[in-house]
Amino acid sequence: MAEQDLNNRSNTIPIIGSEFVRPQPSDLTIIGDTVKDTTGNKVFKVKTPLFGLHNKRILLDPNDSPIVTMKMKVTSKHDRWQVYRGSDLDDKIFTVKRSSSVQLKTRVEVFLKHNQTKEGSCDFTIKGRFMKRACTIYVGDSTKVIAQVHEGEERLVATVYPNVDCAFIVTLIFIFDLINMAGTGV
Repeated sequence: MAEQDLNNRSNTIPIIGSEFVRPQPSDLTIIGDTVKDTTGNKVFKVKTPLFGLHNKRILLDPNDSPIVTMKMKVTSKHDRWQVYRGSDLDDKIFTVKRSSSVQLKTRVEVFLKHNQTKEGSCDFTIKGRFMKRACTIYVGDSTKVIAQVHEGEERLVATVYPNVDCAFIVTLIFIFDLINMAGTGV
């Protein structure tokens, strides 16, 4: 998505759903598979299904209802993950992939549903370093930051900028972490 397209929407970025967009910055804490807000309330949880391959994760709301399903494309050389609405694998929202198979710093590109046939220019970019467990999420290839993540004591701390979909950012953080773990042979 081009940066000017985002400006036409009053700078609101509701990729997964407008119910996950806040008008103010949101600080989220990620401990294991649980995401909490600043008051300690669980806002999301990531579940790995017990049966089947370990190449699938489900983002759940506080009531354990599925928000999105993240599924790794097994035959991809760029660690490609496809994200679907709810548990319906027919409703793809976006794709996330490593920009190249060999990298010193991890760079991951996000392509929204309308941009998946060309994959010429990405809609969002994640740049970071696995060893520091830190990353920054940008609109396309621009310098416009929409979220930042850093490692705290035994947890990740994410700052989601105003008018950005928190569920989208949390999904990207978990996929980024999974891509980095795959790249280290873990």
